[in-house]
Amino acid sequence: MFTYLEVFTLGRIIFVTGFKGGVGKTTVSANVASTLYALGNKVLVIDGDFGMRCMDMVLGLESETLFDCSDVLSGRCSPAAAMCEVDGNTDFMFIPAPMNMPDEKYPQSAFASFFAEVREDFDYIIIDSCAEMTDYYMSFARQADEAIIVTLHQSTSVRAAEKTAIRLSAMGIKELSLVVNGYRESFAEKGRLPDIIDIINRSSVKLLGVVPYCEKLSASQEAAELSFMGNLRRKAKVWESAFYNIAKRLTGKRVLLFEGSDNQKRRSTYEGIVKRDTVQKREIEI
Repeated sequence: MFTYLEVFTLGRIIFVTGFKGGVGKTTVSANVASTLYALGNKVLVIDGDFGMRCMDMVLGLESETLFDCSDVLSGRCSPAAAMCEVDGNTDFMFIPAPMNMPDEKYPQSAFASFFAEVREDFDYIIIDSCAEMTDYYMSFARQADEAIIVTLHQSTSVRAAEKTAIRLSAMGIKELSLVVNGYRESFAEKGRLPDIIDIINRSSVKLLGVVPYCEKLSASQEAAELSFMGNLRRKAKVWESAFYNIAKRLTGKRVLLFEGSDNQKRRSTYEGIVKRDTVQKREIEI
């Protein structure tokens, strides 16, 4: 049985990170967020990858954004003005990163004020980070209650996850967990890639979840298809079951590591999934 986090509060700020590029931080951020939302939570996704933003594309909001994080941090607009509705519902919102790296620097107090305000309105705030320890990276990380470190199923990526954990621990972030993305079980069984126990031992980080490798996931992401969004009558994909397990553990439930991965069922039959209705867009103040 998987050991789960035992103490939870509303307005949890989760920093999704890793010092190696291309491991799937944005994929994990978006799909964990959509599943938490499908479980009935109010979720805000923040793109913290300044100058390299892509979360808007993954969420299908490439042409919907007006303001971004830099506008909020500089005081040019309120957090509400920078938010976009992901599913036509104010319970699932998104704030993009600036397309280009800002010239201006923002004090830590600006980040603190930003997150103090949004924490009041959401159950989960998911920050999708960049892969380098820039000033922005550090400022976002300092606001987090916990961090999810993402690694690919390969030794070089696991080493990067270990280094990430060391640096975040030094910053005072005590609650760290690991998501293994693109896990190839057959390769692990043959000894061609490390198995789960090896990964845990090498990274020294508590395991939160494992997302099996599937070549169709990239195509789904390209089409802005998110876990447990849209038609709930269709069968869940194997990666959706993985993100469901991760989200359930984040909410404090005990879930077996590969629960449901070999028996895909309709998305609507997963425990706790809520059928959401879209609502009218709210008025925002700039």
